[in-house]
Amino acid sequence: MKNSKEIANSKRREFLKFIGKAGLSLPVLQASSLSAGLLLGRQAMAADVAMRRVIFLFVPGGTPLAAAHSWTPSDALQLNTCTAPLETVKQQCVFLKEVEIIGGGGHGNSQRVLGAFADGVDGTVDLALGEAVGATSPFSSLRLGVRSREESAVSARGFSRVTDLMDNPFTAFEKLFGGGIDSSPIGAKRDTKVQEINLEALKAIKSKLGAYELARLEQHEAAINKLKADIENAAANSVPAGCTDPAFNPLGLSTEQVDSQFTDLFNLQTENAILALKCNLTRVVTMQLGNNGSEFGVTGLDGSFHGAIHSGVLEKYEAFRIYFSELAAHLITRLAETDDPAGGKMIDSTLVVHISDMADGNAHTGSDAPYFLAGGGTAVDRGKVVSGQNHHRILDTAAEYMGAGSMPSYDPLGSLPNILI
Repeated sequence: MKNSKEIANSKRREFLKFIGKAGLSLPVLQASSLSAGLLLGRQAMAADVAMRRVIFLFVPGGTPLAAAHSWTPSDALQLNTCTAPLETVKQQCVFLKEVEIIGGGGHGNSQRVLGAFADGVDGTVDLALGEAVGATSPFSSLRLGVRSREESAVSARGFSRVTDLMDNPFTAFEKLFGGGIDSSPIGAKRDTKVQEINLEALKAIKSKLGAYELARLEQHEAAINKLKADIENAAANSVPAGCTDPAFNPLGLSTEQVDSQFTDLFNLQTENAILALKCNLTRVVTMQLGNNGSEFGVTGLDGSFHGAIHSGVLEKYEAFRIYFSELAAHLITRLAETDDPAGGKMIDSTLVVHISDMADGNAHTGSDAPYFLAGGGTAVDRGKVVSGQNHHRILDTAAEYMGAGSMPSYDPLGSLPNILI
């Protein structure tokens, strides 16, 4: 997207100006993604700007006999067979009916659902948003898989594949929180001890220096003392709960990379996504369930999803689709339960975009696909069913929600009407 660079440069200039006023240097900031994320959060709150976030949730394989048959609720929000698990969160949702996947449905075209094959754009919307609104984030965008085998990534630039789709929740957690300066209470103590050792060493050689060298040394000593104060500050002030000392898998869920543990793996990736957003490490997350061939199984159901789609037994296909709606409901519920550091809950500042690569998976069609939006707070008119028209307009709606409406549109008409307030 051509204008994404202009947006990115503007965001970088704003952030550099902010950290300059704070008296911090880029090398110190670059040493810790978590510290950078905390500063980004402070910048957003200082500027009185909402820290909006987005999660793209990709579920392959469409829905039995397309959305009108098994997915789309009534205008009065009476849910259908495969959306029934969303009952407790339906007032958070905008259900999109009659969605046309531009270019059609089918296996092997999963990148299309995030816009990779659209005319005149450089890649999928999550990467474009990462370059624009995520320009100063420690991670411009984040891709988490659940039994995707790290293949057929829905995120891509043109026809190429993104290689950093992560199926292993622990690997993702380590990437997010495992490196650089540790601003946790333990890390702060360790870093403070290093500064104390440096100061003692400086005192020991002071008596051996001339006036000029002594003056330079005292400047260095002042810098060390300031860094020590910054470390103590970062550990003590304005840190969102759970960000000072993040813990992986406190409930002891299974991390075994097998289809039978799909639910636990999804729940762990959900926690990774929410923690990354909450701690301001990223504003754009893509969660991919399985792969574009639907060659995977799930917890509690026999066989593969692909086999169920083409079994000729509608109930088998429905059972998988109901299960995926249960997972989507869990994600929305967790966002609604989690405190937003800026106030309210994470669901108030996070838009979930549920997408698929087909309408009816058995027929490989692209007309009337199962799409919906959830969350977004007061910026979204929720609790209703509206025409989704085509999936490019849905992507434009997500981009506009994120404040990137100046990027070239995926569709000439831009975002959908009657959704954003």
